[in-house]
Amino acid sequence: MTSSPRRDPLATVVRAVPPLVVAALLAGGCAGLEKPRWPWSKPADDLAADDAGVISSERPSADTGTGWDYFKGENIKKRWKKLVGRGPNEAVARAALAEGDALYRERRYDEAIAKYKVAVDRWPDSTVEEDALWQLAECWFFTDRYPKAEDGYDELVKKYANSRYLDRVAQRQFVIGQYWIAVDRKQHLPLLVPNLADRSRPLFDTKGRALKAFEHVRLNDPRGILADDSIMAAANAHFLDRQWIDADYFYGLLRTEYPDSDFLLEAHLLGIQAKLRAYQGAGYEGGVLDEAEFLADQTLVQFPDQLTKEDQDRLVTTRAEIAAQQALRHWERAEFYAKGKHYTSARIYYALLARDRPQTLLAQKARDRLGEIEGLADVSDNPFPMLTAVLNPDSLKEAELDAMAEADTVIARENDTDAGIVR
Repeated sequence: MTSSPRRDPLATVVRAVPPLVVAALLAGGCAGLEKPRWPWSKPADDLAADDAGVISSERPSADTGTGWDYFKGENIKKRWKKLVGRGPNEAVARAALAEGDALYRERRYDEAIAKYKVAVDRWPDSTVEEDALWQLAECWFFTDRYPKAEDGYDELVKKYANSRYLDRVAQRQFVIGQYWIAVDRKQHLPLLVPNLADRSRPLFDTKGRALKAFEHVRLNDPRGILADDSIMAAANAHFLDRQWIDADYFYGLLRTEYPDSDFLLEAHLLGIQAKLRAYQGAGYEGGVLDEAEFLADQTLVQFPDQLTKEDQDRLVTTRAEIAAQQALRHWERAEFYAKGKHYTSARIYYALLARDRPQTLLAQKARDRLGEIEGLADVSDNPFPMLTAVLNPDSLKEAELDAMAEADTVIARENDTDAGIVR
């Protein structure tokens, strides 16, 4: 079988066109042909309108929302600004930024603030806005309006998380926080009393705003050079105000998150003191005592070359005080059960005291008490055992079961402490 000769597709199309049509096309020339318009293309007039006033590739978002987002305040504001002729315009924004910088160099900060606000307003979501936000906060800083400055720095970092001004923002916020702490300690105002005279401090709660500034330093630049400084400053502020639980939290945060910090030793020493002061006595929860003991041992082992002789002596004395407090807890708990004639639980606490705190004065007294109550049986607290057996038989051993459960918890905690685990 012989194959048929291959046809040229173009020749086929030409032959399919009527001769009159071909003649008309040739007579009109190329001018008669129009470029096809794609469905997604814009008219030239629309493109020219979009590019009016734009001198770079940065374009603000023109989305004004669809559906319910159309009625959001931000989208309504965008449409209103465009309607009154204050829509995005990079040329206007850059000119305002340049004028603001000139005024800033002349230290005419109030006039520069107005220009920077125009730059922020006319070209959002751009490097122009980033620069203007930084300069705006700087103007407030150098005019001693620290609350506005701190808010401005925070707004800049929230919108531009990787801003090139990040390290300088951290420095400014840290300095502002230190200033507010110093002012509050010198002239403290009650929480609900407004500050109406000094624009360099917040309207309310100067110390709270200072702590918030330290928090911004840490959260905005967690690996910056001032992150551990901000945590230490917050911890010290709480410590000086005798807020031991909060101080202990921040000292612990520094020890955990910044093990290479220059403040690591101080965080250990002050953390021990915060835990001891947070302890409220033998009648309250004693977990902080175990934590303080563990931290004191850790400090002696971890910083043998950095501790002074005075610090070492103080830690040894602190360890003895902790042991005495723990012995007192066991003693009072054992005495409580012995007076209630729950001798099984009392013997457990006396034994723990004699075994774990033999160096304390109460250890010998605990051994004597163990000899006195040896062999004594527990007495039920139920005044009507027969009636209870009929009406509520499950409650006969409630006191005994509670005492045994508490004893088991104490024994487990002691075993964990011996293994190096602090709960």
